[in-house]
Amino acid sequence: MICTHWDQSHTQRVKAIVFAASLITIALGASWCIAFLVAGRSFLALFHFLMMLAGGGILWVILKKRLYTGAVIEAHFLPLMTVLFCLFDKVPPDLPRATHLHFLPIAIGCYFVFRQNGLYLKFIIPLLCLMAFALFENVDLVVQDAALVIPAHMARIAVLTNTLTSISSLALTVIIMNADLTVRRMMEVELRKAIANGDFRLHYQPQVDEFGALVGAEALIRWQHARMGNIPPAQFIPLAEETGLIVPIGNWVLRAACAQLALWQAQPETAHLTLSINVSASQFRQPDFVHTVSEIVTLSGADPRHIKLELTESMFVDNIAATAEKMSALTRIGIVWSLDDFGTGYSSLNVLHRVPLGQVKIDKSFVHDMSSNRTNIVVIEAIMDMARKLGFKVVAEGVETRKQMDLLREAGCHLFQGYFFSPPLEIRAFENYRRSALVSAQPAQA
Repeated sequence: MICTHWDQSHTQRVKAIVFAASLITIALGASWCIAFLVAGRSFLALFHFLMMLAGGGILWVILKKRLYTGAVIEAHFLPLMTVLFCLFDKVPPDLPRATHLHFLPIAIGCYFVFRQNGLYLKFIIPLLCLMAFALFENVDLVVQDAALVIPAHMARIAVLTNTLTSISSLALTVIIMNADLTVRRMMEVELRKAIANGDFRLHYQPQVDEFGALVGAEALIRWQHARMGNIPPAQFIPLAEETGLIVPIGNWVLRAACAQLALWQAQPETAHLTLSINVSASQFRQPDFVHTVSEIVTLSGADPRHIKLELTESMFVDNIAATAEKMSALTRIGIVWSLDDFGTGYSSLNVLHRVPLGQVKIDKSFVHDMSSNRTNIVVIEAIMDMARKLGFKVVAEGVETRKQMDLLREAGCHLFQGYFFSPPLEIRAFENYRRSALVSAQPAQA
């Protein structure tokens, strides 16, 4: 799966680059459209009008908070548009060609924007841009029809405009990249300090049954920084994954969660609780993963039958056999496997029956739109039917209203998690919630 989970600071810088590229596209398209209309070159005017519309369309997508979609569209549209413009870039002999200079900021911008993504967006598109730059720099590939090329008196303005625009775009991209790398280096240093100093904390989000009775919780990491305050996971988890620090962080989460579970199991009133713990792909793929988990669970004294390790569907894309082998090894000691964000990835019935899952979690995107989208209800009913046949338990996450809970219950779901019941809580607040839930056994608006 292509990674779309940019950290917040990186997202702001990506937005700045994509937004600026859209505005430049609109401005150039509009100004040259008018210029070519005045010059009587209707075809070129139409071409630039379409360019302006495309830039506006991408800008609209960005403003609709679909930044990743807008970035992907722009990553394909801008190189293609530049190639077409290069074919019309016939200038007088005493002038250099300049349109191909735009390939440089596009290449660098794509690498930066998609630095957390796969091979194609991060490397292939930038490489193609650089190859196109070299081609048009050294080969005179232009349309020879005089009616379709820029008039000579306009070519001088075009060369200057393209040179200034490309240089400005390149400078802007480099400045933004440098700022982003500076923040990343600082955050990585702070993250390493946090691991060494034990600055992380676990919060617990309750999981309840259809009567509001507490049946377990999901352990969620929080970072309390002495100077920057509470740093949300969205800001440091992607960086931890990039740098490999997610492995020691994940092991810390597992140790802390198992220690807390052992404390609950020592008390009769909490001995029944289960605890869900997220496992990252990098952590899971470590050669000693099974040994590390087994050792942590054994040393903690927690009953492994009350531990639910959560994986995402992306784990089942490659090497299913090896994945199933690791899962089976830990299943044998009692650990339950849960599939997180079910319905948004690559899993299929052919995959699900090959791995020892005990639970699936319905992704919150299906839950949020239940009231207005009948299709989501049908999907959830299908998930429930599949789960019954395969012997999985089902937890619906992201439940925020009573109506959502009622619809889920009607669809056959009996386990829930979300802000309708409670946000993630530090341990003292969680204990207070547990006591109040024991008395009322009814969900209350958080």
